Amino acid sequence: MLWRFKGWLLAAGAVVAAVLGAYLTGRRDAGAAQAAQAARRRLDAMRVAKEVEDEVEILDDVGLSDRAARWLRNDNQ
Repeated sequence: MLWRFKGWLLAAGAVVAAVLGAYLTGRRDAGAAQAAQAARRRLDAMRVAKEVEDEVEILDDVGLSDRAARWLRNDNQ
């Protein structure tokens, strides 16, 4: 009778270990996916910033003034 109980206990422990292992693997994979997504967002932001810098760099004084006027608030309205 005791050996039968030990067998069930061992089987239950194996099931718990398998479920825990699957859970931890899923958490690790989700963390890696989230880190990759954050890296993609950072790269996209860097690309956009570089494009804006390049656009601004080639503008003359009038172009810079026009571009800045779009971003400034007009208090007269």
